Amino acid sequence: MTTRRKPSKVLTRILASIDEDTHRRTRDRMLVACKIADTLEAKELTQKQFAEMLGKSESEISEYLSGKRNFTFDTLSDMAHCLGIDLFPLSFIPTKRVTKKDTEVRLPKTRKSGIYDMGEVYTIAQSVGDWRTYPTSGCLSLAI
Repeated sequence: MTTRRKPSKVLTRILASIDEDTHRRTRDRMLVACKIADTLEAKELTQKQFAEMLGKSESEISEYLSGKRNFTFDTLSDMAHCLGIDLFPLSFIPTKRVTKKDTEVRLPKTRKSGIYDMGEVYTIAQSVGDWRTYPTSGCLSLAI
């Protein structure tokens, strides 16, 4: 049988003074730190070995894993790569290399405004299992 201790008044006051954003950020930082620490343990790597892999000091790694230091995106990317883990939920998005030619946008030197009648254009939307069309009202003005 476990007995519950009454929470400290000081601790309760401190926790109440922390705003929601700070609490969320600290929680997320610690969740990432726990995932990295668990991976280090599973791979039987010390913080010193991990620091050497990343080219960082052991004290930096300790600060990251204890929540005393904020992760930068680049640091997280390097850590995830070194450990062979996925820390980013967006990594499922397919990517491809873009050539310099693909990035070049050619715009005309002068632009004229044009008004297009949208009276005959319909919007298609899916509504609970079936597709419906809705007339689009008004006009659309585009720079051409």
